[in-house]
Amino acid sequence: MSETATISVADCEVVDIPSTDRKSRATELCMFQAAEPIATKLARTAEYAKDPKGYLARTIGDSVSVPDGTRCIPTGPLVGDMYGMSTSKAEFETHIAKLLGKTTGLFFSTGVQAQLAAVKIYCERAKKNPAAWHISCHLETAEQAAYKELYGLSRILLGTVADKLATVEQIKTVLDRPEADRPAVIVIEIPNRVLGCETYTFSELVELSAACKAAKIALHMDGARLWEIEPWYQAKFGKTFADVAGLFDSVYFSMYKGLGGATGAFLNSNDASFIDEAKIWQRRGGGNAFSSSYYWIDCQRGFNESIGTFARKREKMLEVARGILDATKGYKAEDGQPIVSFRPSLPNCCQTHTIFHGFTDADFIAARDRVLGKTHVKVFGGLRPKITGERLAKRYEVITAPRYNMYSKSGTATKEDLTHFVEWMIMSVTEKIDTKVFVDGYVNLCKELLAAK
Repeated sequence: MSETATISVADCEVVDIPSTDRKSRATELCMFQAAEPIATKLARTAEYAKDPKGYLARTIGDSVSVPDGTRCIPTGPLVGDMYGMSTSKAEFETHIAKLLGKTTGLFFSTGVQAQLAAVKIYCERAKKNPAAWHISCHLETAEQAAYKELYGLSRILLGTVADKLATVEQIKTVLDRPEADRPAVIVIEIPNRVLGCETYTFSELVELSAACKAAKIALHMDGARLWEIEPWYQAKFGKTFADVAGLFDSVYFSMYKGLGGATGAFLNSNDASFIDEAKIWQRRGGGNAFSSSYYWIDCQRGFNESIGTFARKREKMLEVARGILDATKGYKAEDGQPIVSFRPSLPNCCQTHTIFHGFTDADFIAARDRVLGKTHVKVFGGLRPKITGERLAKRYEVITAPRYNMYSKSGTATKEDLTHFVEWMIMSVTEKIDTKVFVDGYVNLCKELLAAK
């Protein structure tokens, strides 16, 4: 069985090795998540809870520059919550809402709860069941059809090609349906993780927002990686978090991905009654725990440490990707296509897909291991079969499958499939690796592949 037979996040997890031990460990390049012992995580949260200002002074000092008022620095001692009630938690919720140009927000332990609550509220208010989203939407791929099985809702799929973003015009065809056939809410993922963090231009979002308002259909953002993509909107269009979020009626985003919190999510809106209803659905869904203090306190820590880093990490990713593309452009597969490319062709943010083409998964893994043995550099961890519309469509014929795997029903790539990808991001660990190490690693991988032909 090939190494791609079982696909999991664990394939991409690594431990951030102390500097004194790194010489004896491989340098890992394309990583998606940095793992660490739970005792370390708990100790860090306790240290922050005891003295947030002192903790931040010790960990980041002035190394991360952000506008005044961006960080959520507690005004007094942190107060843990009981069933969600806490002045400190409320301050955090309000702070994040304001950053996104919203007036109110609610912390959830999971994004699944947050988004299902939002969709259910919009459907109840419109007195109709359908919601609409792309086939790659998290509600479609990773939640065991909870929208249907738990909330009694139905869905309309946006777009006509499974492995491409739905165009604004395609979405408008759904908005233009007879009123009785329209969805109550459109869910748009900004950016789309499954598609390598491809996203919509700001003008496309403006057009989509106006069209939804005209059709009296709510527009909800799945902003799981909004933090990561905001520097792209800044660089391309001069737009802020608030500018982007302002085009949506509600926004969900994750607090544990790029921000590095323990776990958690926020749901934000300008409608206080919407958040009040979300609290009810949070309770109904078992999300209103006796206390979620550990989660939101650690998320506040992660937010304060990471909020100013994403533009810098994006620049690092662009530097790395450009260097790799330039250095490997002469290395071609037998069909003349490049062995290495990216999706998008140049990354939008600090997260991307590297596309490897022209060889079997076993070939790539063997070449990777030879490079590792010779240079002590591991170019990639987990390797996945190429995302195609056919694979996505087949996967979603069985949306209640017991395991999340968006690439094929079996989770395996055929030997004849010669295109694969690695999902990875620039994080605090890999940001410190010299760009030349990335470039040399990819070049050496290409050389090993061609030498073994």
